[in-house]
Amino acid sequence: MGVLDTLSYLLAGDDTAASRDAAAALMRSYIDCARRTAQLERHAKMAPHTGGAQALERLAAEDADQGLRLRRAVEAAGASLPSMAAELPQRDGLNHWARLVDDLDAHQRCVMQARELALRLAARLPQTAALFESLYRAEAIHCEKLRALIARADPQALD
Repeated sequence: MGVLDTLSYLLAGDDTAASRDAAAALMRSYIDCARRTAQLERHAKMAPHTGGAQALERLAAEDADQGLRLRRAVEAAGASLPSMAAELPQRDGLNHWARLVDDLDAHQRCVMQARELALRLAARLPQTAALFESLYRAEAIHCEKLRALIARADPQALD
């Protein structure tokens, strides 16, 4: 969203549209969080070492907690939650290193989206913006943890 878009959004004064946009953003974030959680859980089961598996399980548990917070926010916004079973694409690399890179990519996308949403919603919906800001901070930490796991993984090893 550019500067002019932001100004017109702020000057329009349409709180209903802002609430609708926030509910849609919460729903997308919830779906993405559920996908990341499922992916991390799957990758933890496929990890060749217990240390890597445990680290991925911890990240998955933290993502599940974030998903619960997002779910509550979606429900509070009055939106209905979709069925997640059919919507979970599987993105699994050929080895542990490639799967970690996939996990990092998903988390980096979340960091960028959460930060953008936090900034966009700050003026109109500060509580929702605060939720996205906390999601941004938590996912940035997850990115660092995933980078550390990638640094220890062997990109040449086959499972």
